[in-house]
Amino acid sequence: MSATAELPDVLGAMTAPVSQPSLADILRLQHLCAQLPQEELPVQHVFLPGQYLRKMTMAAGTLVVGKRHRFRHALIVSGHVTIRTAQGMVELQGMHIIDSPAGMKRAIYAHAPSELVTVHLTDETDLERIEALVIMPDDEPLELEAQP
Repeated sequence: MSATAELPDVLGAMTAPVSQPSLADILRLQHLCAQLPQEELPVQHVFLPGQYLRKMTMAAGTLVVGKRHRFRHALIVSGHVTIRTAQGMVELQGMHIIDSPAGMKRAIYAHAPSELVTVHLTDETDLERIEALVIMPDDEPLELEAQP
């Protein structure tokens, strides 16, 4: 079966009203998407004192599977998307600020033109170093901080 044939089944399961896809589900979606034609999405990098912001613009009908991040950070979403959150798949319209836990791997579908901004705390300005610092490989286990 082709990736194109499997994709509607996977998308349908992930956008079900109470869906809570696992990391394995998101990785399967990522594998299927990698077999489809890819498009470069516009990305803007903003450096502020102690912060790095990465803004990605998505056209309507775009599906993105994001990278895992090592550290908790803010995710700002504007537009109309269905997105994987810690509470499961949710449909959002307008502007939202999401508390993004470490290790979260997201699937994001844009119903309309939308923008996503990740906010990372760092003084680093070299993009390769930032990626090495904040991006977590998909096969790296998440070490949770001990709770007091």
